[in-house]
Amino acid sequence: MHMKNRKKTGKRRLLSAALCLAALTAAAGPFAAYGGDWDMSEDGKHWMYMYAPDEPAEDKWVEVDGKEYYFDSKGYMKTGWYKDKDDGNKYYLGDDGAKRYNSFTHDGHFVGSDGVILEKYDDWRKDMKKQLNSYLKSKEFKQADASQRPGFVIADLNGDGYKDLAVVDRASAPRRMLYIGIWDRDEAELVPAALADAEGTEATWLARNAETETTWLVSDYGNGWDKDYFLLDDGGLFFDNVWHFTTRQDDWDTPLFYINGSESSREEWDEGLAEAAADAGSPLPNPVIFLTEDNINQTVDMFPSEAELLLWES
Repeated sequence: MHMKNRKKTGKRRLLSAALCLAALTAAAGPFAAYGGDWDMSEDGKHWMYMYAPDEPAEDKWVEVDGKEYYFDSKGYMKTGWYKDKDDGNKYYLGDDGAKRYNSFTHDGHFVGSDGVILEKYDDWRKDMKKQLNSYLKSKEFKQADASQRPGFVIADLNGDGYKDLAVVDRASAPRRMLYIGIWDRDEAELVPAALADAEGTEATWLARNAETETTWLVSDYGNGWDKDYFLLDDGGLFFDNVWHFTTRQDDWDTPLFYINGSESSREEWDEGLAEAAADAGSPLPNPVIFLTEDNINQTVDMFPSEAELLLWES
């Protein structure tokens, strides 16, 4: 249905609610509402909301049929990003002018339940992709056989509610951790809590004790004796070395056993290993995701849960 513009004489031609609804439905535009009518600007480029002839909504938010729209000082409906001069927040207005909530925008940002851009969540996604893409573009990755390429896990490791990042050497059969990054909510960045190169000999893995709700990094140096157990601080950014098991041989090739630097008997050493294993719990249950560009985008850009939204909005 064709919609007439205002005549050049300045006389405003208001649309009736029924005509506006029919025309805008066809044009996928906003809807008419009680208290006013939709009209077009004289140049036919901008929607306006008229309370009466020559009385447009100007420089204000207007709620129409449960949706919020902003009209500038000329009375033109805004679209795209708008920074409110009163509260200083950035809002995204769709092509139909309506304020968006709990959704991704066309340019890759995210707006929360109050319509405000979640810049910290955007920072989190940007840093996650930066770290993962650094492995995706590395020489080692490109030269590796497809079955030997890295994988990754995104999960809350320190119990603060924000998801962290772990990269493993092989997605199909992980042998060691290459990178563990913990999200620092104050600095809005991933902080490296553990780093390793792909050529190391020790086996490392993350473990989770469901009863104590703690996360551990376990290192096994491959000789059947030496092990380290690192505990991730609750809500913290780094691992503490809680258990350190080593062996030595004296001049007569007799094995000597040490726990955290102190010599112990074989019985004490075995008991200490058992206690450390119980403290650490079971290997992290989160599935390892193959490192591909599509998997990175799909996993990182996943819609946040209700609990996560509350964190990002706070």
